[in-house]
Order: sequence, then C-alpha cells, then structure tokens
Amino acid sequence: MIKLIRLSIILFFFSITQINAKDVYLSCESNTKFKTSFIINDEKKILILDGIEREVVKWTKEFVTFWKSQTMKEISEPRNFKPDTLDRIAGSYGSYNCKVVKKTLF
Repeated sequence: MIKLIRLSIILFFFSITQINAKDVYLSCESNTKFKTSFIINDEKKILILDGIEREVVKWTKEFVTFWKSQTMKEISEPRNFKPDTLDRIAGSYGSYNCKVVKKTLF
C-alpha cells in the first residue's frame, strides 16, 4: 500500500512538470482579418511568432515583451521605442485578439 502511495506521488509530480513544460499555442486575428500565431513556453521563456523564435526582452506571467526582428530592434532602441508586447491578461497582441488553441489544424 505504501509503495502504491509513493508511486502515485511520483507520478503526480512528474505530470505537473510535464504540464509546465508544454508549449501554449495562440491564434491571433486582427479586426481586418489578418492572422498570426504564437507558441510560448513558460519554462524555457521562449516565444515563437509566425514560426520564428523572437528575442524576449521581459517575461512575466502577465506580459511578454519582445523584438519582432533584429532590424526593428536596431531602429527602435536608439529612439527609445518600446518592443512589441503580448498581453497575457487581455489575450492581445497590438490590434490582434488571441485565443489559446489546443492543437494545430493539421
């Protein structure tokens, strides 16, 4: 009986770490029907926008700020322009509204 309890506890903690390691898929659509997608991973602090990993500036549970490209960073930083922001509270990216999707379409 004790072995069964220990095994259950080990499996429980293993399942928790697997949940945190998962990627979150976001599908975003603008008012003009343009679409974009994100893959974010909280554990690794990775943000992928439209299939390309982006440079993360700051990562919190509420917001992720990032540079859309190296060129945008080089243009924006000297002018004190802010990086792009993915708002995890409102589920938005600029004029895009984002929704979590469970799986890819194909």
